[in-house]
Amino acid sequence: MHKKKEILICLHGFGKKRTAELEWIQECFQNEMEIAMPNLFDPSDAKDDNGVLWTNRAYLFVEEMLAKGYQVHLLGFSMGGVIACYCASKLPVQKCILLAPAFDLINLKNVNNLLMTFRKTGAYDETQNFNHLPSSFYHTLFDVVLMYRDSAKNLEVPTLMIQGMQDSIVSYRAARHYFHQFPSKRKQLFLLEKGHHVLTEDKGVRQEVVALIRLFLNDQIILDETNEDSIEKGSQR
Repeated sequence: MHKKKEILICLHGFGKKRTAELEWIQECFQNEMEIAMPNLFDPSDAKDDNGVLWTNRAYLFVEEMLAKGYQVHLLGFSMGGVIACYCASKLPVQKCILLAPAFDLINLKNVNNLLMTFRKTGAYDETQNFNHLPSSFYHTLFDVVLMYRDSAKNLEVPTLMIQGMQDSIVSYRAARHYFHQFPSKRKQLFLLEKGHHVLTEDKGVRQEVVALIRLFLNDQIILDETNEDSIEKGSQR
């Protein structure tokens, strides 16, 4: 039987960089399978502040690739991780990879506090990524998180979650909490002790992140085949 073409669809996080934060993934995997990185919003358009529309852009893109006969693997970073979780719970994707998914932002209840948190992540020059975004976009981010994070309860595909324990935007404890909600019997959580939020730009751990993703895509990570909730690995590097 002819094997379907494989594609890794990467869903970016919140901020002006959009897909630029995932270029490391593209660079590492472009010779192994097709890579697609759709833009979910236009940071220059203040009217593009509808969270349902942001999510639907991802959903329809995945749906289109499935219709074209692709075997789809879905990767989502931060806000894109929440959206990826939703899409993977609704569509027949093969695997789901979640990098620091923003199921529970540390300062979710307060836009000003959240903005200050973003600005404190200067180690990865994130300040410019969030400056001068339309103010309504922060509310849209909250909307996306609140509307779609419960899709974790319906995620049944094989899933890999990678979370940094030094993340100042998404709590690793929240990552663990939502990971335990996945009904999938084939799931794995890696907590990277030295990892920050933008794992793909964090030179201290990004090689490890890519290695874990590659092992997962190649079925070389042993996933939980039982009903136990917790399977975690902590990086000691």
